Amino acid sequence: MLARIGLGGLALVVTAAVLFLGFEPKSDTFLAPRRLSSPGSLVSDGCCQFADHFQGVNWYDANVRSDFLKNVLSVERRFFAAPGAAFDADSGMTYDGTSLDLTTGDVQPEGLRLFSAPSKESLHISLLALALQKPEDVLPEHSQLLSLLYSQDEALDILEKKVSSLEDFDRRFPAFGGYLPWFCSRGYSQKTGNCKGLDESFSYIEPKTDPSEKISLPALDNGQMAWAITALVQVLGKRRDESSQIQSLAQRWEQRLQRMKDTAVNLFYDGPGTGTVRAIATLKDVHVDAAKNASNAYNAENYVLWDPFEGEMIVVFLDIFGNWSNYTDSQAEKDKIWNIKQQHVAAVEFNASDKTFVIQQGFWFSSHEQWKILQLPYLEIPLVRQLFTNGEMARLTFSNEQQLNGLLASVNAPIGFQCDSAQGYYCSALGIQSLAEQPIWTDSVLTPYGAFPSILIDPAAGLAWYQQMLRMPRAQTALGSIESFTQNGQEVAPIVTWDAKATSVLAMLGGTGKLVRDHLQQSSGMDNFVNRVQNMYAKIFDPELHGELGGSGSTVLPMPSEKALPSDPAASYAKCGCPSR
Repeated sequence: MLARIGLGGLALVVTAAVLFLGFEPKSDTFLAPRRLSSPGSLVSDGCCQFADHFQGVNWYDANVRSDFLKNVLSVERRFFAAPGAAFDADSGMTYDGTSLDLTTGDVQPEGLRLFSAPSKESLHISLLALALQKPEDVLPEHSQLLSLLYSQDEALDILEKKVSSLEDFDRRFPAFGGYLPWFCSRGYSQKTGNCKGLDESFSYIEPKTDPSEKISLPALDNGQMAWAITALVQVLGKRRDESSQIQSLAQRWEQRLQRMKDTAVNLFYDGPGTGTVRAIATLKDVHVDAAKNASNAYNAENYVLWDPFEGEMIVVFLDIFGNWSNYTDSQAEKDKIWNIKQQHVAAVEFNASDKTFVIQQGFWFSSHEQWKILQLPYLEIPLVRQLFTNGEMARLTFSNEQQLNGLLASVNAPIGFQCDSAQGYYCSALGIQSLAEQPIWTDSVLTPYGAFPSILIDPAAGLAWYQQMLRMPRAQTALGSIESFTQNGQEVAPIVTWDAKATSVLAMLGGTGKLVRDHLQQSSGMDNFVNRVQNMYAKIFDPELHGELGGSGSTVLPMPSEKALPSDPAASYAKCGCPSR
């Protein structure tokens, strides 16, 4: 497991944010108000502090959930659809996020995090893919929400810039093989030794690295990006005949995906007979084409991905789409990868008040570890769906039993809270100790995005937990949900990032599993995916051993218990587009 370490009134709020950043957008398109099919469903036009208005509602009512999601997306869009806040207007590439003023919630002038990683790109590309779906291809409960993501013009414009940036990066640095390291979204400044700011002219995206450091490539994050591009290719392919622009973009993104297929094995597989996938591929020479040279990438840290969590995504990509032509027995190599992975799948029991559930042991049992179900069709495999349902049953039950005001997931630390990363600013080890392989640092730091797996499994319960966390002091900002907060509500992490925001939005829209499923079916890869995953889990979670895994087969998850949350009226952000109270 790789330790991770990101409408009415919309135009006004986002404009304020970008002016604070010293950035003037090139087009008003991104700032245009988003019109809803039923405007009355918004609690207060443009107000970000809407969560209290949904207290005591019936979350099993589809109309209630729809109204809540319209409120969420209309505010979250102020981040993920805003150039100069979430992505670069010139390159189309994501920023990691931005810092907020601890008192007012305003964007800090120097707070923009002008670097990013392929994991952030995976979320951006996934949302763009969902926004471009044909209405008839979308579930009815999601169709009216898509207009709150990006308009078609917005999505196509971003994708045009993004693919141009990726093509240019690949030409200049062919050793990365179409994949990305951590990168500077506007270019690297030789003057400052940092990523370029908005006050400097845009050049092109570049690796974010110290000249003295080795150039490295993270496999986990790139697995996430590879499957996001797969989903996008599926959407663009179905619409390629609608216009010359879409046809051109479809072709260019297909070429990006093919490039990644051609180079994946050379970059990330440790070599004949090893059965191991590099967590970090270190590159000797950035100018050597990864497709033509298998020895330019190596495992400098002897660090491998064999986890059954997010790291599995690159393994699936290697297995189904990788170019194994240099191996005499590619099937044996791939079988060995999965055999080694299977040894790291473990069962653990969670004892609720009236039932025992068998679940998959987590690394920390952080929600972050369930990222793979956001993007791939794992939940279409009955055994796996029941297993992940049990996991969310345990996650929500634990928070209720411990009287936590939210859920646990790896996240940036609140102000003044010392965590387990080298500088203490990032909390990786957040989870449930009895269900974790590794020691847990604390259960006092909570985050709204911790609800995303539950939203996928049971939208009613998942959204109820998300809404409860939004009701915590300072959890709702002008750019949407906050990064994290302490259990007592006294401190927050005053930043907004892709990881801690877009995961929730993607889950609310059902993820990209169905898009990836359709692509796998068309490329004859779905059976392989199902067989690999089913066999890996069945060897450990045989129903004959566990009696239906200890679950009831129901997808109804626990609602948050009714209790008074910490309250601090003075801590509410003043500039949130809301009427004064």
